[in-house]
Amino acid sequence: MTIGTPPVAERFEQIADPPAAGPSTARIPPWLAITVGNGIALATGMLTGVVGARVLGPGLRGEFLATQTFATLAAVLLTLGVTQAVVTCRCDDAELARPLLAQTGGALAAGAILFFGLRASGTQSWLTGWGIVGASAATAGGVAVSLSSGMAQRRARMTVEFQLVRILPPLAGGVGLVAAWWLAAADLDTWLLLSGLGIFAAGLAGLVHTIGGRAGLVAARRSRFPAGLARDARAALATVVGAQIVYRLDSVVVAVVLAPTRVAYYGVAVTVSQCCATLGQSAGMLAFSRLRQVTDARARGVLVRRSVAGALGVTTAVSVPMLLITPELIRWVYGPGFLPAAAPTRVLTVAAIPLSVDYLLIHILLGIRAERAVYQTQAVVGAITVLALCAAAATHDLVLVAVVSVVTYTLSASLLLTAARRRTTATVTVLAGETVLAGGTVPAEGTMPAEGIG
Repeated sequence: MTIGTPPVAERFEQIADPPAAGPSTARIPPWLAITVGNGIALATGMLTGVVGARVLGPGLRGEFLATQTFATLAAVLLTLGVTQAVVTCRCDDAELARPLLAQTGGALAAGAILFFGLRASGTQSWLTGWGIVGASAATAGGVAVSLSSGMAQRRARMTVEFQLVRILPPLAGGVGLVAAWWLAAADLDTWLLLSGLGIFAAGLAGLVHTIGGRAGLVAARRSRFPAGLARDARAALATVVGAQIVYRLDSVVVAVVLAPTRVAYYGVAVTVSQCCATLGQSAGMLAFSRLRQVTDARARGVLVRRSVAGALGVTTAVSVPMLLITPELIRWVYGPGFLPAAAPTRVLTVAAIPLSVDYLLIHILLGIRAERAVYQTQAVVGAITVLALCAAAATHDLVLVAVVSVVTYTLSASLLLTAARRRTTATVTVLAGETVLAGGTVPAEGTMPAEGIG
C-alpha cells in the first residue's frame, strides 16, 4: 500500500501566503500549490528511483529500498504527532525551537540504534558503518521535513514555504544519488550515505528557517517546553501515525520477508500505483476544497459524492490504460531486468482506485469531526491487513501481496464511505484549505515523510 499523506489540519486563520498589496494580485489557492508540490515531489522520486534502478540493478536497488523503507517508517513514528501539534499549539513560535531541534537530534540517535540493530540481527546484513550513518541521517531528515512542514502551516505559508521545505530535501537526496552515480560508486554504503546526508542537510536547513533562522537558534537556548505541545501531540498521534503505518504495512513486510530483488520489483509496482492514485486524489480534493463554502446539509452531501466520484473517475481513467502498457513502460523506464515487476504492478495499479477514494474519505470524515469512524476503520482494516500480509508474504508471491492491498483498500474505502454518508449532516468547520477538529488534528498533505519502497 502506498499513499502520500492523509488529511488536513491547519491553524485558525488563512492557510495561504497573504497576497501582496494591490487589487490585481490573485492569491494562489492552497489546493493548487499542494497539487503542484505533490507533482514535483513525485517526479523527483521517480527520476531518482530510475537512476538507482538503472545503475544498481534489482539486487542492490532492493537492498537500498529495504533500508529506505525502515528509515521512512522510523521517521513516521518519531514525529510522534508533533507535526500537527505545532500547528495548533497556543504558544509563541520561539518556544517551539528547542523541542523541535531536540526531537530531530533524538531521531538521529534513534535511527543509529535502529539500523545498528538491523545490522546486528542480520535483518539487513548489507549495512556497514557509513550505510548506518546515511540511513540514520535519512531518518532524522524525514522528521525534520515533517516538523518544518508543520511550522510552515503554523506560519500560514502554504504556497511557497510549505512547498519548498518538503520538496528540497528529497531533491537534495536525489542529488546525492546522482553524485554516487557520477562517482561510479559500486558499494551501497556510498549511495545510502550521500542520499541520507542530502536529505538531512536540506531538512535541517528548512527546519532552522521555519523556526526563525539565527534568531530561532538563539531563542532555543533559553526557551521552555510549551505546556500544550505534548497534549496536542498525543491527540494527533493515533490518527496520524495509525494511518501512515496502515498505508506502509505491505512495504514493510516485503522489505523484511522477501529477498532484495523482490523488494526492488515491488518498489516499481508501488511507484506506478502512487502516480495513478495521486492524480485521483488531486481531482477529489479539488471538489473537497469547496466544502467550506457549503452550509446546506443536502448540498454538502452532494459535494461529498462529487468529490468521491472525481477521485474514482480520474484514478480509473489513468489506471486502466496503465494496465495495458505496464510491461512496455517498465522495460523502457527501468530496463528489462525489472520486467518481473509487471504482474504486481498491474495489481497495485488497480489498488490505486480504492486507495484514492480512501484517502479522500479520511479528509471528509475528519472534516466533519467523525474521528471515531476513522479510528475504528483503521483498527479493523489494520488487523485484517497484518494477518493477510503475513499469509501472502509466506508464499513469496508479490502478486498475492499486492492483492491484499486491493482487498483492504476496497474494504476501508467502503467502510469510510458508509460512515461519511451517515455523517454528512454533521456540523463542519472548514476554513480556507484547513480543517479544525475536535479532539485533535491531522497533517496537511505532504507533511509526513514519503514512502520507503517506491
